Amino acid sequence: MHTELTDGTGRPVDYARVAVERGLDEIGCSDHAPLSDRETDWTMKKSDLETYVNRVREAQAKFPQLPIKLGLEVDYLPGCEDWVQELAAMYPWDYFLGSVHYLGEFPVDRSAKDWEAQDVEARWREYFELWKKAAQTRLFDSLSHPDLPKKFNFRPKTDFSSVYDDVLRVVAESGVAIEVSTAGLRKPCREMYPSESFLKIARRRNVPITLGSDAHIPQDVGADYGKALTLARACGYDKICRFTLRKRDLVKL
Repeated sequence: MHTELTDGTGRPVDYARVAVERGLDEIGCSDHAPLSDRETDWTMKKSDLETYVNRVREAQAKFPQLPIKLGLEVDYLPGCEDWVQELAAMYPWDYFLGSVHYLGEFPVDRSAKDWEAQDVEARWREYFELWKKAAQTRLFDSLSHPDLPKKFNFRPKTDFSSVYDDVLRVVAESGVAIEVSTAGLRKPCREMYPSESFLKIARRRNVPITLGSDAHIPQDVGADYGKALTLARACGYDKICRFTLRKRDLVKL
């Protein structure tokens, strides 16, 4: 969930209110953490972190009947490991989502125009190599929107099953979960992150999953979770992960 401190709207209390109305059992706030090497208009600054934590605490106080977990979505950039560890020590976080949004200076999900002159297959391979390295750091609890490069429907023309299997083998060895995100249904690709073929391989590799709606507006809290559960079950999943103070529990669907 992303708030007005980054590229979202509203505050955690606004998201919590919608969650209560929709009968969700638990939510987690995971706004975009500051990047290690640059400032952007879609991530927090380091000076925003205290405000962010206080706003999550405010939501927890106003909605005591709803467990609200304190998280961050943290980008993986080569050489950022010390920064992620520094972030981890700042507050009693419940979970870190790991993401890849940049391949060097190339932004994976900013604009379709960015993709028009790219070697799509090469960029996809580059993305998954970085995603694999993010898993190997063991700095994250779950890896977000696994096949994000498909956002604007620029897809490889070749079968990527072997690439998926390789990266998910590493994810399984690293002990990290992956996210089933409904956000892709609201993007030009009109498909869940990840695809069914990706998620079936993840299940074969016994990679656990988390659920996310990647809400940037309160109205998207828990959006399309019914479809996410249908996909998860179709791929063989009967449990999801929950995190408390970076400790994972498996919960039956």
